[in-house]
Amino acid sequence: MKNKKIVISSIVLLFVVFITAVLMYQKSEDKKLKVLITKNNKDNPLIKNHSPKFGKNKKDVVIVEFLDPQCPSCKAFHPALEKVFKEYDEEVLLVIRYLDNHSSSKFIVQILEASRKQNKFQETLNVLFKSQNIWGDHKAPNATLVWNFLKDIPNLNIVKLKKDIASNDIDDILKIDRQDALKLGVTGTPEFFVNGKKLKRLSYQSLLDLVESEIYRQ
Repeated sequence: MKNKKIVISSIVLLFVVFITAVLMYQKSEDKKLKVLITKNNKDNPLIKNHSPKFGKNKKDVVIVEFLDPQCPSCKAFHPALEKVFKEYDEEVLLVIRYLDNHSSSKFIVQILEASRKQNKFQETLNVLFKSQNIWGDHKAPNATLVWNFLKDIPNLNIVKLKKDIASNDIDDILKIDRQDALKLGVTGTPEFFVNGKKLKRLSYQSLLDLVESEIYRQ
């Protein structure tokens, strides 16, 4: 019986030590992040002038998403982000950063960047996500299939889109976004920050709670 109590006590102690270590690590990471984002706008790894931005930001609340348009998890979480943004588009600013981790990601980002010139970024992203399982199939991806779906976007000039893709050099954008992602410890997508606070759990409720805590902060 005594040995059993010793074992249980040891397990409890190890658990406490583990939790304490995790909390200390998270506190350290949060401190590093705070230092990074308090730098001037030029050096801020969260927001860059080249990034797509949406919302009126009346409450000075900035949501930053690191996104890969070929990432299935990004597609899966997109409806949750849309729901939060639709409810608070007056209050927040949504900033999109890229992290091209898949084979066709760069080409798809080129399409998104070209669609921005026609103010069709969000509509294009929605169509790309809806058709992702076809053009971005992990077994046999074929990004050229996106043209079958882009033509259905109202008022999107496909001829202009193709010209802008050909003339658009996005290497610098992707390089900067990846460098900033590494500074922030972001290696996968989607990853979210709200006013510099990293979203700890990827769920609609967690994102909503974090956004609302910033909107209604005293």
